[in-house]
Amino acid sequence: MLSTRVGGLELESPLMTGSGTFGHDPLALSFLKEGDLGALVLKTVTPEPRTGNSPARMAEFPGGLLNSIGLENRGLEYWKESVAPLLEEVAVPVVGNAGGHTVEDFVAVSEAFSGMEGIAAVELNLSCPNVDGGLHFSTRADSAAEVVSACRRVLDKPLWVKLSPNVTDTVPLARACEESGADALTVCNTLLGLLVDWKSRKPLLGRGYGGVSGPAVLPIAMRLVHQVSSSVSIPVIASGGASRPEDVLAFLVAGASAVQIGTASFRRPDAISTIAAGMRSLLQKNGLVASDLVGSLKWDGGGEKPREN
Repeated sequence: MLSTRVGGLELESPLMTGSGTFGHDPLALSFLKEGDLGALVLKTVTPEPRTGNSPARMAEFPGGLLNSIGLENRGLEYWKESVAPLLEEVAVPVVGNAGGHTVEDFVAVSEAFSGMEGIAAVELNLSCPNVDGGLHFSTRADSAAEVVSACRRVLDKPLWVKLSPNVTDTVPLARACEESGADALTVCNTLLGLLVDWKSRKPLLGRGYGGVSGPAVLPIAMRLVHQVSSSVSIPVIASGGASRPEDVLAFLVAGASAVQIGTASFRRPDAISTIAAGMRSLLQKNGLVASDLVGSLKWDGGGEKPREN
């Protein structure tokens, strides 16, 4: 009922973890029921260890969360030695996530992932807004194409690219990534935002600006998923604000083949299983399976006309 396909990957469910929200530890999957998770998307790995940004790193607001973690991780060598062996026994496809400051950084991590049996696909985090230069590769089509092309040459697995919403038009970036060898696109990363403590007259986060996630970004992510999926021929994976079964089903209708769940899992570690149960109930009541909905949005002609390929 929930099965879907993202390129060459067959998934039991369209639900995935959002990168960074379940870390690297497969023990986090103990919160979820079998068959509810389609793929485990890991936290970003960079070639060298990163300590991340100065605190505070997270702040809640009524519409969700503002975060500025800064891609904290122990680096590629630690990951290969201590984390990779744990992933070979995970029952669902595992998606590695590669980050960096330069083309060479992305290539180094992608090349390492390429030879690992426990990695089914690789997602390039071109669009993290919480590191210096983090938006460089996600705001220029030529820069994005350069990274994707370079990683495609060293990678023997499906290559996904996570796009940024912090641009005037995401479609040129999406098309450049497709033409350069991407097999799927994740839409989208967090929106750049700011929260201020009026009493201290200082930002709530140590770095000031951070990435907005959670329900507040849902309509924006939905628009971007529709625009991108209408403009490319490769699958789109939605990421942005889904916390209910209805949100995920709506993303599928808008053009997504799968949906990543991130911020909702901070409030409820079992959110993915709760959403999966609700999806099964809604689909059964309506005599549907999840794949029936993908890209089925009906447009009545009002407002802006959807993009065409």
